[in-house]
Amino acid sequence: MRVLLTGGSGFVGGHVARRLAADGHELRLLVRPTSDTSFIDDLSFERVIGDLRQPETLASACEGMDAVVHAAAVLRAVRHDDFMRANRMGTGDLAEAAARAGVERFVYISSIAAQGPAPTAVPEPPDTPLHPVSAYGRSKAAGEEGVLKQRGRMQLTILRPPLVYGPGDNGLLFFFWAARRGFCVRLGDGSNVVAAISGADLAEAVSALLRSDLPEVARYHVSDDTGPYSWNDLLAALESAAGRKLLIPSVPAGLFHGVARCSEWWGALTNTEPMLDRTRVIEMRQPAWICDPTNLTRDTGWRPKTSIEDGLRETMAWYQCHGWV
Repeated sequence: MRVLLTGGSGFVGGHVARRLAADGHELRLLVRPTSDTSFIDDLSFERVIGDLRQPETLASACEGMDAVVHAAAVLRAVRHDDFMRANRMGTGDLAEAAARAGVERFVYISSIAAQGPAPTAVPEPPDTPLHPVSAYGRSKAAGEEGVLKQRGRMQLTILRPPLVYGPGDNGLLFFFWAARRGFCVRLGDGSNVVAAISGADLAEAVSALLRSDLPEVARYHVSDDTGPYSWNDLLAALESAAGRKLLIPSVPAGLFHGVARCSEWWGALTNTEPMLDRTRVIEMRQPAWICDPTNLTRDTGWRPKTSIEDGLRETMAWYQCHGWV
């Protein structure tokens, strides 16, 4: 299958690129002139220069493709418009370009943040009305709406992962860096819960979607099968990955907000993506981010392979090998 992949130079997209290349798909990657593709340069792929913020570059990128996998996203930003420009407008423009080019399948890697946190300990089904609580979540929900405007023109799949971790991720790098130095931090009492999945398992889920016969419009959650995890569970697994006992003070949410403001200020000053922003802190404070991948397994046969303990150990080893921690 000829597949256009966006976000291939990033963490999630890089894992997806590796999986699809291993499956024998012909890959075309939409990248910016400044994109660092070193994580995947050992793969065989066609490079197309373009940008989701420049819709005129998307038509030629989609031409001749059987499927589009849209993994690119702005994850952290200072301004609400920065989220919307890429995650709403860019996604809608890409879906429109794909439909016009005759693409048969469009897979959008959205986020559980688009659906919103669960009000109870029971996961909400994927067709639950969206109720995001953060700027990032609202932008991903708007991206889903943009994709669904192409209903009837191609097969549409929306995949919502929770917390994604693994080799190549810099979103959780601080926690691994701190653990290597004998400490970490806990939000409040550590009782908030979150589902998780490794980058490799998420990529395998995308692979399974492309080789399965799916409904015209399909929505799925994806996560491992041993979560959700409290912060305390994740910190215990991080201790195991670090191979040492950690000093773990409890930090109030107000302090996290203060750090996020400082990070946003520095990002605005240096024109870089902040390491932490207030939208992420809002998400961290929610009591339950949980998923149920039952219908994904039912429709594709996909099952996760990586336990949280093994996944965090593999991630820590990769960081050490590459000098990140």
